[in-house]
Amino acid sequence: MKITLFALNILLFFSPVQVQAALRGLDKQRSRRSLKGAKSPKSPKSPKSPKSPKSSDDTHSPTKFPNKSPTKSPTHSPSTPTCSKGYTGKYDDGPLPLDNSERLLLREGVIGELPSDLCTNAAGGKNVMLVIGDGMGWEMIRAGAIAKEIKEELMEMGCNPNTGCDGAAAVAAKAAFVGRTLDHYYTAGKGHGLSFQTLPDYGLVTTSAMVIQQAEDGAHYAPARSLLEGKVSDHFNGMAPLALDDCTGKPIDFNPADYEKEGGNMVLWDDVKGGAFPWDERYYQTGPFNDGFDPEFIMRHATDSANTAGALATGHKASVNMMSVNLYEEDVSTLVEDAMKCGKAAGVLSSVPVLHATPGSFVVHSNNRNNGPQMQRSFEKVNPTYAAGTCTGRTAPSPEHLNKMRPGGSLSSQWTLIEQNPNVSAEHFYDPLEGLDPNMDHHVMVCYGGNLTPSGQSNAPYRGLDDSYSNRYCSRGSVDTDAQGVPTGVTATTKDELCDHYSAEEVAQIPKMAEHVKAAIEFLGKDEDGFFLMYEQGDIDWAAHANHMDDMLGAMFDLSDSVDVMLDWIYANGGWEKNALYVTADHDHYLTLNHNFPEVVANFLIDGESHKITPQNNSNVNPWSVGVAAGRHNDESKTTTEHIKDFATWTDEDIETVAHFWGAFGSGGNGWGSHSTRPVPISYNGDDGCLKALEGAGYQVLGRPVEGSPGKVDQVHVHACMLKNLFNL
Repeated sequence: MKITLFALNILLFFSPVQVQAALRGLDKQRSRRSLKGAKSPKSPKSPKSPKSPKSSDDTHSPTKFPNKSPTKSPTHSPSTPTCSKGYTGKYDDGPLPLDNSERLLLREGVIGELPSDLCTNAAGGKNVMLVIGDGMGWEMIRAGAIAKEIKEELMEMGCNPNTGCDGAAAVAAKAAFVGRTLDHYYTAGKGHGLSFQTLPDYGLVTTSAMVIQQAEDGAHYAPARSLLEGKVSDHFNGMAPLALDDCTGKPIDFNPADYEKEGGNMVLWDDVKGGAFPWDERYYQTGPFNDGFDPEFIMRHATDSANTAGALATGHKASVNMMSVNLYEEDVSTLVEDAMKCGKAAGVLSSVPVLHATPGSFVVHSNNRNNGPQMQRSFEKVNPTYAAGTCTGRTAPSPEHLNKMRPGGSLSSQWTLIEQNPNVSAEHFYDPLEGLDPNMDHHVMVCYGGNLTPSGQSNAPYRGLDDSYSNRYCSRGSVDTDAQGVPTGVTATTKDELCDHYSAEEVAQIPKMAEHVKAAIEFLGKDEDGFFLMYEQGDIDWAAHANHMDDMLGAMFDLSDSVDVMLDWIYANGGWEKNALYVTADHDHYLTLNHNFPEVVANFLIDGESHKITPQNNSNVNPWSVGVAAGRHNDESKTTTEHIKDFATWTDEDIETVAHFWGAFGSGGNGWGSHSTRPVPISYNGDDGCLKALEGAGYQVLGRPVEGSPGKVDQVHVHACMLKNLFNL
């Protein structure tokens, strides 16, 4: 690609906004890559056999163009590049203004005026607590809620969730649950069963992603590309030229229109293709559908935890893998930083690594969630009041930083480091918090798991459906290949013997998640100016990546118990006049419960075999990642769902036995293991009507208006309302 001398001077000497404005005045043709302007895909090389993915969302399968729907509609990606008329709108002339949540609230009439400074009225603000169930979509909440209610009912009948029911109790329990279906619990809306479902306010949140420069093979995830050249993994923050459009040779001009519908850069929710609600009845039907509904729609261009958590943390949209930076890879302030600037305490707590995508996006600025050194330097600069999670490798503070916190270190007068220790029980884990006070500029770093525990696990102990922290299937699988190394299938290799995630000795050293939350909120709650806390149950997502229902249900119970702790604290400390609580997710996965799921869960618990809610045939191998590696995304003889089934390992009997499946109907039971684009629920209280006022509203990205989704808010709106309540706007 050639660059003229004029263009080179622009790239070197002007800011991204100035470049955009100057070039827009020269040429109003489309200046972005889009689906219509994508290069014709090359024939895939024979790939090596991929490794089984870890049970996290660190690595996403590369993709380049979307696939056909199950009705075998034509591919969305023409092979001939075309350059149609570019985006035109009210901001075309002059520099693009970078929007913020304050102006969004003013523009939508939620607030009447802007204070002269964010901190002006902050003393009258509320404590704000955000709970993120990573990957916790509507169906996953329902699974957890039903399982919890069943478990409580069985305990009232004299059954032990760890060992099951005996004798007459077993007979009575079996009889009580015969014919128990989803209809006996709930089939739409907020539901009941988990602590946060008692919160009075409820809505749906869009988790939109972006496609910039080019889509990825198989449209598995949206691309990790900004408005700078190449992938974000190719360079540090901002250290790349502006990405140029293939057709015009000029910097890409961000287009806020929908990618598939109009060739824009946004991946927006579509009520026709995906349903207006996550509980749309067509997700429970086999199809085909002639009304526009496409069960594969939610599988294309999925978002990730970094950019979605970044939107919640900052109110700004970015691409996959980007943490609290804008599309030009420039830092944008987080709620943690804003709170501390105004004298409040602020921090994060997670069941997974403390600098992992979701918690990291509140305390780190990085164009790439995998750039450990950049994240670690940023964390040290942000210097939050409180940070807690597992500590391992690049997703933990650097060893040098942790050493500074230890007694005698240069930061030891400010920081207290609490670490898992084989000589300290969980009961005494938080003893070092005694006497610490954020009003005295005390900061706390909490590390457990990872490098500090013999098993080396990167998330908190999985508790399982039976609450036991043991007796689970450790799902394993291997990829089968032909003589050329092209994947041909997947084989489940899970052993007959049950395994423990952590040993009993390790579990005894680590507080339960509710105890972690209690310690964090009691410490931050001492601050006289108020606080912000983000708590993430990150291993809901990890379990869903592994298609592991047993682990996922235990993580859901952890979140529910932790929210109970928050509610107790709120009611004892000013109630909803002084506090606001939001419980939501960063994104969804793709889970479907069969009608008899409640009876199946009950019978497994009654028999003392709750681990079997995850089939032994589960592989913990992402089937579409393998399919893309095999080049199946280029094969139009089958739908994506049909291709995925070739790499799934559950049998039809497995699906019937466990009464649920992952992925679209017909994809093979463990037929997904990835994120989806489906909107996620939000339960909340203390918001004072802010989110309700923003339902259906649009927002701006780089000054360009993005269309809202009817009856829903976006994650940028959630940020705006948290900001409003935290700073009394």
